[in-house]
Amino acid sequence: ELWAHDTSNHSTWQVVDINSGSDNSIPGVYMGILVGDTIYFDAEDGNNSRELWAHDTSNHSTWQVADINNAYHSFPGDYMSILVGDTIYFSANSGYNDHELWAHDTSNHSTWQVADINSGTLSSRPGYYMRTLVGDTLYFSADDGNDGVEMWAHDTSNHSTWQVADINNGGGPSNPGIWMEILVGDTLYFCATDGNSGYEVWAHDTSNHSTWQVADIHNGSGASNCGLYMGILLGDTIYFDASDGVTGGGSGSELWAHDTSNHSTWQVAIIRNSIGSSNPGNGMEILVGDTLYFGATNGYDGSELWAMEIEHSITYN
Repeated sequence: ELWAHDTSNHSTWQVVDINSGSDNSIPGVYMGILVGDTIYFDAEDGNNSRELWAHDTSNHSTWQVADINNAYHSFPGDYMSILVGDTIYFSANSGYNDHELWAHDTSNHSTWQVADINSGTLSSRPGYYMRTLVGDTLYFSADDGNDGVEMWAHDTSNHSTWQVADINNGGGPSNPGIWMEILVGDTLYFCATDGNSGYEVWAHDTSNHSTWQVADIHNGSGASNCGLYMGILLGDTIYFDASDGVTGGGSGSELWAHDTSNHSTWQVAIIRNSIGSSNPGNGMEILVGDTLYFGATNGYDGSELWAMEIEHSITYN
């Protein structure tokens, strides 16, 4: 159930017993968003299944926000949940349209389906791989039932929804953001496949609506599987793991970088010289100042803690 702990006086208490008795409500499996003094989360009360709930921390009241699926679980937030102003946008299953994009306005307590992207009873699974807010616009992965999983967008200011790009032309999925999605300025960098080059680094400029492949690291039809373990931004440069099909006897995932300011891409380090992958970022990745700490293996010591100091250059005019 939902519990609380006051860090000032060290007291701990059960906030509410949503699923009365010995059964679980398991609050916040998919969603936990704070709006003002109110927490919005998914929970199961034993009657209406898993739905959207709220708790006002100022007056200690708890209530079911909406019963989206009258017959079963709606699983609110199972693929995505993002707060835009006073409105929460989230995936949910109504039982009629399966998993689609929904919204709840916390200011007027209204709840509605934003779009039925995969028309009918099938699921578009919005946000399964990608979910990013750029200004007033949500960018997310979704399947319309015709083009496979591609990048979609919803403008929260004018309520329009559209497919941003069909990267894997035809019915095949590009699966944008499957392992990596990073926003740099107005541009989204993500891993996707066009069906020919395998999974590589792609980009979409939200200001001019252009989409392009940033680099074909594993030349040809092979996949670099960019960002499988690591994807982190420092300044203008993205550091990520990828395989070029050459390093480490042809299967090595090593540390790579892409400078978004000059569009250059390069291999930063070969940690494992033998056949296999060093898998940088496997287990952890964290930036402390100018030093990147991450898990990796050199093929001899197993997976251990590694570090790389980011160098900076100064140009004098």
